[in-house]
Amino acid sequence: MSGQRHLTDTELSEILRRRPGIRASFACEGIGFTAEDEALFEQFDRERLTADERARRIIEISRAKRRAGVIAST
Repeated sequence: MSGQRHLTDTELSEILRRRPGIRASFACEGIGFTAEDEALFEQFDRERLTADERARRIIEISRAKRRAGVIAST
């Protein structure tokens, strides 16, 4: 997608700084991240995707898995 905005160094640094606290918060709720999840987050960081683009990508992946029958539908 041309014209797509990417994260600045400062924005990416803030995400990386906050990530341990976010992981801890999810862990308190009983939510853990798989190696696949972590790899996806690292890919988002390398691509410097914005929060909106990260959300779009996660939705696309989730829908593709659901269509493939990997995720049980609710």
